Amino acid sequence: MIPQMDSYIAHLKKCLNNIHKVIKKANDILCNISQPAVCSEVLLSSRGTDYISGVLEVYRVSKRMEGGMAMHNIEPNGLRIMFRDIELTWNNLQAFLAMCPCILQKLPPPSVLNCTTATPHLDTNPCLSRCCGICLLEGLNEEQIPEEPADSLQEHKGHLYHSSCANFWLNCVDSTLPVLSCHSSCPFCIQQKNEIL
Repeated sequence: MIPQMDSYIAHLKKCLNNIHKVIKKANDILCNISQPAVCSEVLLSSRGTDYISGVLEVYRVSKRMEGGMAMHNIEPNGLRIMFRDIELTWNNLQAFLAMCPCILQKLPPPSVLNCTTATPHLDTNPCLSRCCGICLLEGLNEEQIPEEPADSLQEHKGHLYHSSCANFWLNCVDSTLPVLSCHSSCPFCIQQKNEIL
């Protein structure tokens, strides 16, 4: 269990709410374009393509958060509804993207975005110092090669974050990255401290 679980759940809700807003705004923008030809023109423009790429990264953050929750056995009721709403809004957005098959083809397959296939921790107190401070997904082992550059973790002030998770958080949620503390009996953290001493 995460030491400051209530605080983490509040952080998840805030983040998921903002993810939903970003995807819904993209949906609303495309919905307000009455002509399919104009919608296609907007999507095919360089600014439109960049915008959709950014929205995709935001959606990817939600999928990472969903995977991190599954890995750490976090199941608060309200968050399931938020993930469902994000998924419905994303699916609706994809219907607009279908007007431009070349844009739709650039989207990664759902299997690449699925982070919930990670094995849940059997340990009830997994080490948080090896996880992204936003989505809680663990970093890749040194021998693993990330599929995307955004899959690797970056260190900031002694804590790890995916660059896209941190970017979304800082631009859409809060100006300070969340800091999760590991529990005092974490074997990995104890070993790290002993190696330093």
